[in-house]
Amino acid sequence: MTMKKNFKIWISSALFLTSMFGCHESFLEEKVYDTLTPLNFYKTEADMQAGVISVYNAMHSNDCWGRQVWLAAEYPGESSWPNNSGEAWRSELDQYTWTPSSTGFKTIWAGLFRMVNRANTVMQYADGITYATPANKDQILAETRFLRGLAYLTLVRFFDHVPYVTVENTNDLYPTNANTDDQVWDLIIDDFKYALSVLPPVQTGRNIGRATSGAAQTMLTKAYLTRAGKPWNKAEYWPLAAEEANKIINNAAYGYGLHANYEDVFSIANEHGKEYIFSMELESGINLGKDLPTFTGIRSGNQLKLDGWSSLVAETKFFDSMDPKDKRRNKTFVVSYNDIRGNGTVYEYPKTITLPHFNKLINADDNKATGTGDYATNLPITRYSDVLLMHSEAENESKGPSAEAVKGINMVRQRAGLTPLTAGSMTKESLRDAIIQERSWELCEEGHAYFDLKRQNAIIKRITNFKPTEKSYAFPVPQDELDVNPNLQQHPAYK
Repeated sequence: MTMKKNFKIWISSALFLTSMFGCHESFLEEKVYDTLTPLNFYKTEADMQAGVISVYNAMHSNDCWGRQVWLAAEYPGESSWPNNSGEAWRSELDQYTWTPSSTGFKTIWAGLFRMVNRANTVMQYADGITYATPANKDQILAETRFLRGLAYLTLVRFFDHVPYVTVENTNDLYPTNANTDDQVWDLIIDDFKYALSVLPPVQTGRNIGRATSGAAQTMLTKAYLTRAGKPWNKAEYWPLAAEEANKIINNAAYGYGLHANYEDVFSIANEHGKEYIFSMELESGINLGKDLPTFTGIRSGNQLKLDGWSSLVAETKFFDSMDPKDKRRNKTFVVSYNDIRGNGTVYEYPKTITLPHFNKLINADDNKATGTGDYATNLPITRYSDVLLMHSEAENESKGPSAEAVKGINMVRQRAGLTPLTAGSMTKESLRDAIIQERSWELCEEGHAYFDLKRQNAIIKRITNFKPTEKSYAFPVPQDELDVNPNLQQHPAYK
């Protein structure tokens, strides 16, 4: 067993804690000793570490990045569609026809708040434990706050106005989302800043895959970028985002860089290489695999040993938008492949493959899966090229096109074999459009699409095959949540 797998094993083993860390009724006075609850579990530093792992485990659930968060961020974008497969919610996302009763919203809301609640529980009991060193306590709190910040940032990127739930009010059964925006944003930014100040620049040995200061600084950058864009429109955050991104680029301790070959980014061998910042860590055979390759694989196409579902496929227009000379093309899309049965048949798009499919999360070295939901290829939540493109976006929005503004995007384009952009020939608007397009080519299938279009007020402009409206710039509060919580208010766009 490699040391690198230890963190993944810990996440997998956290399944038994699922029901324990969500929340608890602190007003109960009876002491129960034959059932694990937060009230009787947190006794040692090892218990606290188990609590942190339970937060990572929540992130992996299908309610979160294991499926729904990923799909909700992808389907409304320009690059993918669900091919009329699975739950109706997927087509509603793709076609901008969702309603407050659409099924996926309630699972995402519940899943992300499960992360928040587990993190709050860890923080609530942190002061009552004896630690081997003060640094160990700091590390536990820093990882926990990073994960809480990530959950909350994702909530506001989808829903805009969400309840503020912390250790102080964790027992409030009916939290409100009225007038909580500033509190939530302060929490997000403070959580990432604290994690940045405590976590190491890299994790080593059995801790590889845990959050780092680089991941915290990247998410802080993303928080500033989000705050600057629609619907918040706080322009003073553009230069803050540019500054943080530049610090990441210039911090040698992180060891970040671009792989020479785009396809190397997604191999299992390089899952913690120089482009890695933070991912959903996956592994076959230990109940920590996922079905991402199955989602994108070709149904009945003799492409994968365990077959695919063709449930997240590429838009033909998006496929056609990528220059055939772009070096990312053959890894991004299925251009051709050999029949898995070894009979010599070669399938090619558009000849014998009828729809363009994604290839990014399908790897020949991911061959140990025992079922369609047991693949080991990690899902990047953020990686170094994301930082480079965020830097270009923030520089352009704060100061306009300049040599500094095109620095990051040109590094990404150079690897792809594309002509560099010349700042002097561009306006702020044309560079903005170029960055949106470059993010789509570079980061498609990685859960950025909806957030990018929303932040740049580009949904109505760029989604032309359907009819999005102003309400499309936010998800509604799930109807199920409104039905049980009298203090929740529906998003203004849906009233």
